[in-house]
Amino acid sequence: MASVKWKWIMRHVTIHTNTCSFAESRPFSSSASSSSFSPSSVSSSLGWLGSKMSFCAAAASSVCIATSSSRLVYAKTKFLPFVHRLSDKLSCSFPQTHRQIVTFKPSMNLLNKLGFGSPRASENMDSSIAQGPDDDIPAPGQQFAQFGAGCFWSVELAFQRMPGVTKTEVGYTQGLLHNPSYEDVCTGTTNHSEVVRVQYDPKECSFETLLDVFWAKHDPTTLNRQASDVGTQYRSGIYYYTPEQEKAAKESLEQQQKQLSRKIVTEILPAKKFYRAEEYHQQYLEKGGRFGFRQSAAKGCNDPIRCYG
Repeated sequence: MASVKWKWIMRHVTIHTNTCSFAESRPFSSSASSSSFSPSSVSSSLGWLGSKMSFCAAAASSVCIATSSSRLVYAKTKFLPFVHRLSDKLSCSFPQTHRQIVTFKPSMNLLNKLGFGSPRASENMDSSIAQGPDDDIPAPGQQFAQFGAGCFWSVELAFQRMPGVTKTEVGYTQGLLHNPSYEDVCTGTTNHSEVVRVQYDPKECSFETLLDVFWAKHDPTTLNRQASDVGTQYRSGIYYYTPEQEKAAKESLEQQQKQLSRKIVTEILPAKKFYRAEEYHQQYLEKGGRFGFRQSAAKGCNDPIRCYG
């Protein structure tokens, strides 16, 4: 009885894809009996079935396996590698009787098609540029500093309110991808950090004062996270431009650690190339944020900052 069922399955297997289909049956001896059903015969039959499992995948997003009873089973494209491996492992003990079907492999990385990774990584992954120094020049008599303390919207507003700060910009730095977009950074695969680049007048505002605002604005003990924002782009970091800034940052971290029971995970690294974020991110909360309620960026303002507007 098992042999009869096996014959029926083998005679009616049809494999379809979006662009091609084929159907074949292997002739069986009518004299076969249940006694012929053995592990060796199963192996032989599986080998024959494996030789028929060729797929035409040009522009195909799914594979449809159908039987003569019109029952359909869909398998997402990500299961194709498993099926191919199964086909390779099954040995063929019968001569090929069908036309070879060539499988088309799309050039785009499968992970990118499924929404993982940066879609532009292959063309812009030039770490020699992205890991280079910030070559922008501050205004005469001004200095730059970069801070990463979670989502850059609220961090920027805190620095905007500081007397002596003459300009703020939000952007991305410390990553591997040249000229990243917000979408690229959000994939978590480019290693960028969301930062605020602060331009300040050292005669009116010391770097140490900037550090005080930095520590007060976020939790430096949570790795790659600030509140509900989770990801490497939200890591805590101080990125210095001068040896004096580096020294001050490290001394400030030591002082902060004495006040906290948990270990500070803030990274202190040289400032690298700064990629200005899209315009809609700039002064986001001052413009009204996602809810349209403007928040004051006036110097010395102490109003509570609503992180998302």
